[in-house]
Amino acid sequence: MERYSPHNFIPEILAISLFGLYLSTICPTVYLGDSGELTAAACCLGVAHNSGYPLYALLGKLFCLLPLGNIAFRVNLMSTVLAVLTLWLVYSFVLRITTSQGSALVSALFLAFTPIFWSQAVSAEVYSLHLFFVALVIRLLWWWDEKRTFRRLAFFVFVTGVSFGNHMQTVMLAPAALFLVLSGDYKALWNLKNFVLLSLFFLIALTLYVYLPVRTEAGAAIHWGDPNTLGRFLAHVTGRSHRHAYVLTKSLWGYLLRAKEIVWFVGSQFGVVLPLALWGWLKFPSARWKIFFFAVIVFDLIYGVFLNIISLEITPFGLPSCLTLALLVGIGTADILKTVKQYAFLGSITRKAIHVAVLAIPAIPLTFNYGLCDQSLNYMAYEHALNIFRTVDNGATVFLDGDNNIFPVMYGRIVERMREDVTLYDQPNLFFKMPYVEEYRAGTVTRWEELRPVVEKRIMKEAQGGVYFAVFNPSAISIHDEYTIHPDGILYKITQGETPLPREAGRAVWPLYVTESLIDDFSKDFMNREVATYFHFARGKYLLMSGQPHEGLKFMRQASRVGYSHPTIHSDMAVFLTDRSFFEQARVELEKALIYYEDLSGVYNNWGYYYNKLCDYDQAVGWYGKAIELRPDSQGYYNNLGLALYHAGRYGEANVAFQTSLGIAPNQPELKRFLKTKKITSEPLRAVSR
Repeated sequence: MERYSPHNFIPEILAISLFGLYLSTICPTVYLGDSGELTAAACCLGVAHNSGYPLYALLGKLFCLLPLGNIAFRVNLMSTVLAVLTLWLVYSFVLRITTSQGSALVSALFLAFTPIFWSQAVSAEVYSLHLFFVALVIRLLWWWDEKRTFRRLAFFVFVTGVSFGNHMQTVMLAPAALFLVLSGDYKALWNLKNFVLLSLFFLIALTLYVYLPVRTEAGAAIHWGDPNTLGRFLAHVTGRSHRHAYVLTKSLWGYLLRAKEIVWFVGSQFGVVLPLALWGWLKFPSARWKIFFFAVIVFDLIYGVFLNIISLEITPFGLPSCLTLALLVGIGTADILKTVKQYAFLGSITRKAIHVAVLAIPAIPLTFNYGLCDQSLNYMAYEHALNIFRTVDNGATVFLDGDNNIFPVMYGRIVERMREDVTLYDQPNLFFKMPYVEEYRAGTVTRWEELRPVVEKRIMKEAQGGVYFAVFNPSAISIHDEYTIHPDGILYKITQGETPLPREAGRAVWPLYVTESLIDDFSKDFMNREVATYFHFARGKYLLMSGQPHEGLKFMRQASRVGYSHPTIHSDMAVFLTDRSFFEQARVELEKALIYYEDLSGVYNNWGYYYNKLCDYDQAVGWYGKAIELRPDSQGYYNNLGLALYHAGRYGEANVAFQTSLGIAPNQPELKRFLKTKKITSEPLRAVSR
C-alpha cells in the first residue's frame, strides 16, 4: 500500500489555495466592459457580441443556477473555477515533463499571480475559458505525442473544435498545432479516411453554433446581430461587421509601435523571470516542441498586432503567450534545480538555500500584485447602473451609448429587472432596439449613421416622459434646433426650446447617487477609471455652473487625475473650462490631451477654440490649420478656421475656408445664412494661411 505523503496532495492543495485566494479578490457583482453583456447573455441564454460565444453562455447558465450570491457573482465565480483548472493543467504539464513538483508549482503559481491572468480570474469574461482551452489543447497535444494514436488525435481535434465555441482566437494555435502533428506523424492527416473522420469530429464540435439561430428565433432578450439567417449568422460568427475597424487599419509605423507595446506588456508580466523562460525554451528536450512554443507566441503576437487593435488597457492580449512563457519558466526552473543539485562543491546548505530561493519566486508577483488585482470592493458597474436609473423620471426614455453605459444597464434591466417603467434604447441599435427603423429604411436613407438622428427625433417627439442620454461625450447626441441639451447629474436631459432646467433639478439628483466605489481604495483599471472620471467631471460641471468654482475645480482636478490616460477626457474638460473662462485650467488639460488624445486633429482644433475664446485669432488660425492638415475632409475644422479668420478681419481667407467647407458638405443651411448675412463674398479672395 502506498504510504501517505503530503506530496501526493500537492495538486489538490494548489487548487484549493488558489481558489481561496481568487475568491478573496473576486468582484462581488457585475464588472465593467463586456462583463454585463456576457452575464446577461448567460442568464437569459442570449447571443453576445461577435462571435456569439455559445459555449460561454451555456456554461454561464449552469453557474447562474448556483444558489450563491447574485447572478453576476456566480458568473464571476465561473471565471475563478476555470482559472484554477487552467493552473492545474499548467502544473500537470510541467510535472509530466520534468517530474519536479517544485518546478511545476513555480510555473503554475507565477502565472496565477501575473496581473493579466489574475484579472481574468475575478470577473466575467470569455478569456478565462479561452485560456483554459489553450492549456488543455497543449496538454492534449503532449498526450498525443507520447503515443501518437489516432484515438488521441481524434479527441484532441474534437476538444479543439469545442474551444472554437468560445473564442475564434483559437485559430491562432492552428499553425503551431499543425506543425507538431505533421512533424510527428504526417500520415495521420494525409490518410484520407483519417482526414475525413477528424474533420467530422471537428464539425460535430462546431455544431455548438446552432445555438445562435435557435436562441434568436426563441426570442432571447439579447440577440446581437440577429444571426437567424445564413448571411447574418456568418457575419456574426466571423466578426465581419467589426473587421473593418480592427484588422489591418494602421500604418507600418503604427504596427511597429503596436508590436513594441504588446511585447513590452507581455514582458512586464514576467519581469526579471523572463530569462528563466528563455532558458527553459533552450533546454526543452524536443526541438519540435521548441518550434511549437515559438509559433504559439509569434501567432499570438500577430493576432494582437494585425488582427485586433483594441487598446491593451481594455482587452488582455497576450494571454496564450503568457501561458506559454509560464510553462517554459517551469522547464527552466527544473533545469536550474537539477544543475545546482549536481554542484557538490556548493555545499548542502547553499544548495538548499538556492532551492528555496527559486521556489519562492512566485512570492514576488503575489506580493506586488495582490492589491492591484483585488476587486472585492468593486461595485463600480453596479453603482453606475443604479445611478443612471436614479437620475431619470418615471416613465422616462433613455438613449445609451458606450459599453460602460450600455452593458451595466443591460445587466440591471435583464438580470435584476431594474426600472421597468423606463424605456431604453442603445444608439448602436443592437440590444434595446429603436422602433420605426425598417419604416425609414424603406426610403432613401439606409446608413444607420444618417438614419439614427431621424429615428431619435421621432422617439423624442412621441415620448411621454423625460428624454435622457447616457453618454460620456455629449457630441454623440444629435438633436434638432427645437431641442436643447442640459447636463442632469451624470446624464444629459433633452428639453424642447431654450428652457433651462430648474437649478433644483440638478441639485436634487446628486444625493441619490451611490458613490462607495468612487472612494474605496481598490486599484482601478482603465474601464473603472473611465466611469469614475466622467462622474467627477459631471459633478465638477454642475458645481461650476451653480456658481461654486472652488468645489467645482476640485472635482475637475480629481477627474483629470483619475482619468490621466483617457484619450478624450482632457480635451472634453478643456472645452468646458474654456467656455467658462477658466483659461489657465483649460490650458493644463489641453497640454495633457496632446499626450493622450488618439486623434491629434481634435486636440489641435480645441487649441484653436481655446485661442479663439482668448481673441488671439492668429494663434487660433494656426492651430485650426494644423487640424486641417491632419483631417482635410472635416468641414467643421474649415468652419472654425473661417470664423477665426473672419474675427481677425481676414474676410477673403475666411470665405475660402467657408467655401471649402461647403465643397465637402454642401448641406449646411446655417453656414449659408451666415455668409449671406455677413456678405463675406463681397471681399476679395486670398489664399488660406496654414
